[in-house]
Amino acid sequence: MIKFVRHIKVGDQEFETWFGMEIKKKGNRPNIDIFYYTDDPSEELSMHQLIKSNFQSKKDALQFGIKFMRSMYQDMIQREKEVTKKEKKAEQSDSTEKVSE
Repeated sequence: MIKFVRHIKVGDQEFETWFGMEIKKKGNRPNIDIFYYTDDPSEELSMHQLIKSNFQSKKDALQFGIKFMRSMYQDMIQREKEVTKKEKKAEQSDSTEKVSE
């Protein structure tokens, strides 16, 4: 498996992302799978997860992988914002209850 790192920028944040590519031949055509790693591949606990398989070119696989990870990071940032808003609302309602008692 080919392992490499890419820096994916989402808004003002930059994420270091490790990818892996596995290339197999299917007849005369390449069959390329793209993976992402949970951490640096040299780390003992790092695992790879399949993003998508059956690409015909490395470029297409890499573009899809970057697009997939960017979307995943955007979703993660959005969920963090929503959780923070919920926590603030909960704190405000708790403080209002204490004042009214």
